[in-house]
Amino acid sequence: MKRAVAAVSLLAAALTCLTGCSGTAARPEPGATASPARQPTPAERITRLLVAPADLGTGYSVREFDPAEGKSVFARSAQEITGDASCTPLAAMTHQLPLGRPQAFLSRVVTTEEAPGTRIYVTLATYGQGMAVTAMDTLLADAVQGCSLGFTAKANGTSELYDPFEPEDTPAVGDEALAYRGVVTVEGGASRPIRTTVVRHADVIAVYTAVGGAFIARPGLLAPVIEAQDAKLG
Repeated sequence: MKRAVAAVSLLAAALTCLTGCSGTAARPEPGATASPARQPTPAERITRLLVAPADLGTGYSVREFDPAEGKSVFARSAQEITGDASCTPLAAMTHQLPLGRPQAFLSRVVTTEEAPGTRIYVTLATYGQGMAVTAMDTLLADAVQGCSLGFTAKANGTSELYDPFEPEDTPAVGDEALAYRGVVTVEGGASRPIRTTVVRHADVIAVYTAVGGAFIARPGLLAPVIEAQDAKLG
């Protein structure tokens, strides 16, 4: 599933002469103390990184989305989803829940005038050191290998049937990526076509879930959103 192997960064440490190399240490002024810059929290960081209307231009709308809100929400966390445990990551992503246990995650929903009634959910999650790679290469890899032929997920008294997934061309973005499409059938027989792309950028994982028939017929509609978000993630 890997598109590319992440480049290994080499950190070089250099000694600097803080006193002008005169051999005399500079004395700090009385009462002067160094104040370290405040680092953004994980939630603040991904809030700044999430795609915004200005990143997409005319014809697009972007609004906040909380997967835990709403009366008809399927699951408010991946821990509420039951069934084959290895398939839980796929069901979770369908409902804008993150892979594994990130430090923080946030979602946005994007709509476009080109396809009224369809939606693109963008979920960013930031992880501790090495955990994003584990989420992609273990949780997601095992789910795709063991559950791509279909599975059933349940949460809060509701069940969903996931039809077999079909792999799609992986976009040339991020450090590694995976793309697939499928159909989810909920109780009562209503079906929902979905198209999902998962991209890792260092310690951030972006999940794009497009819902609606137009995205199945016209996969190109998803590309501008992925490209805009990828540009912000660098």
